[in-house]
Amino acid sequence: MVAELDPTRPYSAGSPWSGSWDHHPNDPAHGPSHFWEVWNRRDYTDYLNDVPRFAAEFGWQAPPAHATLRDAVTDEPLGPRSPGMLHHQKAEDGTGKIDRGLARHFGPPATFDDWHYLAQVNQARAIAVGVAHWRSHWPICAGTVVWQLNDCWPVTSWSAIDGAGRPKPLYHELRRLYADRLVSFQTRDGERVLVVDNQSAEQWDGFAGVRRMSAGGTVLAEETLPFTVPPRSVVPLPLPAEVVTFQDGHRELLVADVEELRDVVLGCEDRDFAYPAADLAIDVEPRANGFDLVVTARTFVRDLLLQADRIAPGASADRGLVTLLPGERCVIAVTGAPAPDPASVRPALFTVNAAQTPAPGAVRSGERAAEPLAPRS
Repeated sequence: MVAELDPTRPYSAGSPWSGSWDHHPNDPAHGPSHFWEVWNRRDYTDYLNDVPRFAAEFGWQAPPAHATLRDAVTDEPLGPRSPGMLHHQKAEDGTGKIDRGLARHFGPPATFDDWHYLAQVNQARAIAVGVAHWRSHWPICAGTVVWQLNDCWPVTSWSAIDGAGRPKPLYHELRRLYADRLVSFQTRDGERVLVVDNQSAEQWDGFAGVRRMSAGGTVLAEETLPFTVPPRSVVPLPLPAEVVTFQDGHRELLVADVEELRDVVLGCEDRDFAYPAADLAIDVEPRANGFDLVVTARTFVRDLLLQADRIAPGASADRGLVTLLPGERCVIAVTGAPAPDPASVRPALFTVNAAQTPAPGAVRSGERAAEPLAPRS
């Protein structure tokens, strides 16, 4: 239309655009593509069905940090569909899309706190599935742009940083996903492989440790794989069938470790997994302008998250979701709050183990008093 009405006016097509009308404007094989049907109507595993040249826009929603939400919404009881929550949700059927996305992977959350936490976990996982998959197909897919970085008001949205400037777990996940080096389990020709992705300017030589483990922490099979990845290259490592073939998917997981990098895959959806009760030892070490929270896992712990704003509204943590194997520990640096009593930190710690209705043989920890789910309005 610009060429017809004003032929002297320069015009650059926006996104998505395939370069010419010979292809659909959103053809993944040509130019930048958008992937909004995944959030709107499908599951995030549908990202795996395409290898675009450039994924220019895609996203998944989650609520803001608890302190941000409570500053803006005074509903009692607070629930996903309570009036204030719906007012701060501007996507068409946004809450319904969040709930349907959760139901594909998790059992029904028993409390609002569980819903709030799992929705944030699901957002981070959705983006991780897409970005890691597309990165693994470099150089066919040469880039991704996530919608969106931040918000201008307290709202449930696609952002990684909420309207008050508090990061969601997605923010920390993006730091991992867009680092120069990434490892992830992927599928090639129907077989599971470990993809070692090196977008740095230096060659990467190392060893990948891959284990199939029980939910109780027993190593069932393992292999150590040497690798060499040239600069700005991706190498898929074939994996032995005895390591990656689940014998009891409800109680087994795969773990890949390369230096400080890790990827974890369960043998089934979280709602069907026999999670043990999360057994955590907690220690607090004071330091200037904050404290270090030292968490040691005595059991397999999935997606441990410290919601620092529940300790103090001005507090922030330096990391998001962390998966720990029995005996492992992590240190979470917290700024903006004095060192608390360790017992007072537990209500701010969340895990998938505790947020899921237990499968047979699993026990729910019930360590925190959570807000009940409000009835649907």
